[in-house]
Amino acid sequence: MTFAIKPFTGDLIPAVKELNSRLTAGGAPPEFRFPEHPTPEWLPRIGDRRIYQQYFVLMENGVVRGGYSFKQQNFSFYGQIRSVGFWHWPISEGMVNKAYAPVALQMLRYALREHPLMYGLGMGAYAAGPLPKILAALGWSMYLVPFRFKVKRPRRFLREIRVLRKNVMQKVLMDLAALTGAGALALRILQGAGTPRAPLGVQAERITGFGSWADVLWEACKERYAMVAVRDRETLDVLYPATSRRFLCYKVTRGGTVLGWAVLLDTPMHNHKYYGNLRVGSIVDCLALPENASAVIRAATRLLEERGVDLVVSNQSHAAWSVALRNAGFMAGASNVLFAASKELTGLLHPLDVTVSRTHFNRGDGDASMDISDPAKLGQVT
Repeated sequence: MTFAIKPFTGDLIPAVKELNSRLTAGGAPPEFRFPEHPTPEWLPRIGDRRIYQQYFVLMENGVVRGGYSFKQQNFSFYGQIRSVGFWHWPISEGMVNKAYAPVALQMLRYALREHPLMYGLGMGAYAAGPLPKILAALGWSMYLVPFRFKVKRPRRFLREIRVLRKNVMQKVLMDLAALTGAGALALRILQGAGTPRAPLGVQAERITGFGSWADVLWEACKERYAMVAVRDRETLDVLYPATSRRFLCYKVTRGGTVLGWAVLLDTPMHNHKYYGNLRVGSIVDCLALPENASAVIRAATRLLEERGVDLVVSNQSHAAWSVALRNAGFMAGASNVLFAASKELTGLLHPLDVTVSRTHFNRGDGDASMDISDPAKLGQVT
């Protein structure tokens, strides 16, 4: 087969729609559909903006056989700024027609030739398919970003958490634990005392936009992490615009000094396959010096609990942030957020098994267009 890969442009909309029709006819799950408009709703390329995403399609004789999304963003490696690509949303006709099984590999190889420093994050349903094997064959390294959760309302949690209510016996045990109070007692013991107290003098202020203080914080933080996406004022205002109603943004201070910030979600679930009808709070993104991670996590957790959520969840790669979650009463769950680094990126992070716990990745570094508001994509309670 002779393939050509090119940016998705308006004249290719009919061909992309035909690809999606073939995927539907072939029985591919609904989430495996490629966007049918060439301009992304999330992070479109505007002027000389340093963070943006583009769509690419793979063509065979004028027919679109696959496509992927590519986000371009600057990252700091202990203070050295490099441009890194985020390869995601790969859609291939090979899912329903084995004749096109090579499509995903060809798209990945093309992207790597253009941008050797690349990563993947999340992957969700793709993690159960051939993608991780393809990445491994090309020398990529993979690591699960730790997932932690904290239950605020034990009875509702036990009655609604469907991932723990898969059969009749589990349902009976969960209902019994909720009715007798045994479940609430066990969770209190595992999590420690209730609402975490923020360190003395720590305050959290709701913000609609990031000020110059965010640049000062970024300059202080960028050399403290082995790898962290640029989080200056300009970038944050693009990722979490003041016009958005989805994100709850807070500045965390002590005595007038900015310690960090956090971006939160408060999501009421409705008949969700994992979370039933729970109200789930998410710590989506955050930044602070590692020694201030605990203050930010405790403040963020308290804010979500005061809003009335039943459960708080977060994925954090850095050891200090993971410890901060644990100390705030969060328990470890089974993560399904996979961080994958290209061979060249792995080289920058060598030795990865040591350095990965010094990187700063969370859900904010993933794809907001792939249900970032759905905490089920963050991980699973076990």
